[in-house]
Order: sequence, then structure tokens, then C-alpha cells
Amino acid sequence: MAIHGVWKDGFFQMDGTDLSDHCREITLDMSLAELPDNVHGDNTAKVRAGLEDWTITVTFLQDFAAAKVDQSLQAKRTVGTASFNVIVGADKTTAVSSTNPRYSGNAIMSSYSPMRGPHGTNLEATATFRAAGNLTRQTS
Repeated sequence: MAIHGVWKDGFFQMDGTDLSDHCREITLDMSLAELPDNVHGDNTAKVRAGLEDWTITVTFLQDFAAAKVDQSLQAKRTVGTASFNVIVGADKTTAVSSTNPRYSGNAIMSSYSPMRGPHGTNLEATATFRAAGNLTRQTS
């Protein structure tokens, strides 16, 4: 049985820019719409799978330097910006495989909070990336 262990080498890449070294938390949520599939005469409310949806939410340690967190994310928050590729993975240092998959797809950045956190803590930023295409699971 494979157990991943302590998560300390996560991978996040946005539009070709690797921001992994600034990530504090990465969350990938995948879901399917539930379409009603019951009819008169059924005694059970049944559903079937509809369209897939996925979201990636990342919490960063903020960095306002050139080509770092804020500059990279600000470039993606313009109305009408085309979708771009995002990739996440559990272990950046190990080769992609069936036990270390990466997930990739085209997304838009639906929200960006450039500053958050209480007094006396690290300045953080959060961004949410929403599906603008299919999500692919890479194993090689």
C-alpha cells in the first residue's frame, strides 16, 4: 500500500510559471453535477453524472518582486483574459507516475486576494482557478 506521507514538495505551475516555492496550501476539488434521473413510479430519487467541474485554490506567501506571486497573478485578473494552463501535483521532486500523478487543465483565475492574514503573521495571498477546459490526470 502506497502512502504519500508528509506533504512538503507540492507542485503548482500557472501558464508556465512555477510558483511552487511560494505555496503554503494547494487544494484541488473535482465534482460532477448531479442530474435528476427519477421518473413517476420510482420510489427512490436517483441521479446520474452530469458535467465535470474542478477548482484549484492556492494560498501563497505573498511576493511583490518581478515575476513572482503578485505580478504573475495580477496579469491574469483582467476581464476577458483568455484561459491558461495550470498544473498541480503532490511531489515536485519525484517523476510523474501512477503513484505521483499531476493534474492539468485550462482555467481562468476567478478570484485573487493579494493581501490577507492577521497582524504579526506572514503576508499571504489566495487565488482560485476555475475550469475552462477538461482536467487531465497525467501518470507518465
